[in-house]
Amino acid sequence: MYNHNRDKSHFEHKIREIELLTEQIAAKHILYGTSNLFFEIQQLVGNLKREIESHCLTYSGGTHILDEQIRHLHEQDELLTFNRAKIYIVVEKNRTTTTTIALKQIGFVAGGAQVYGGASLCVGSLGLACAAYGAPMIAHGLNNMYENGYYLLFREEQSGTLRDAYRFAATKLGYGNNQADLVYGVVDLSLSAYGAGRKVLGPREKSWSLFHNIQSDYIRGWQEASKTAMALDLTSGSITGWQMYQIAKEN
Repeated sequence: MYNHNRDKSHFEHKIREIELLTEQIAAKHILYGTSNLFFEIQQLVGNLKREIESHCLTYSGGTHILDEQIRHLHEQDELLTFNRAKIYIVVEKNRTTTTTIALKQIGFVAGGAQVYGGASLCVGSLGLACAAYGAPMIAHGLNNMYENGYYLLFREEQSGTLRDAYRFAATKLGYGNNQADLVYGVVDLSLSAYGAGRKVLGPREKSWSLFHNIQSDYIRGWQEASKTAMALDLTSGSITGWQMYQIAKEN
């Protein structure tokens, strides 16, 4: 009689345990249909009670079945928890990759704009500003196109020849790659700022001087640029500035 009461007590304890576990797991993993899971467990408990009452199953046997079910629920809980963490990591990685791809696309197009701007500067100044501004702008543009284009093709970061040259010079001077990248960013922004702020000869229909290119015939580069080009330049500059800020934070 004592063993019977003890087995019955264990069985009832397991019922409370599996019901509590079901509620906890449902609250953690199931947005809808929580009652369905609880109903299934109640069905299992009801069937076990009927089997015991009809003497087809002992309380000890019912406890064993509930133990097995509890073990399975714990296993499923662990699997769901692990998969949820895995999915979260994948989502975050995809989100980061998508953002990076968008930035690289902007960088690639902006690099092309730099090449065009540098070439225009060389032609517009009749070569006078080519060595000081035009050629460096072209070099930075080509390097930016290479680095961003490489990532878009292979999904891997790759430094271009010009950045490597900055890093080599920094190493010789006793500095690291981060300092070299900061200088690269400063020069990149400076060249873009010069390209936007330089004076260019105004279109002939807007010219007030027929024979001399006087001061009023010159307008700022940003006034000549289209809205799209200006937006691209500002976005690219902001990205470069943000990258420089991240490098500075690391230091």
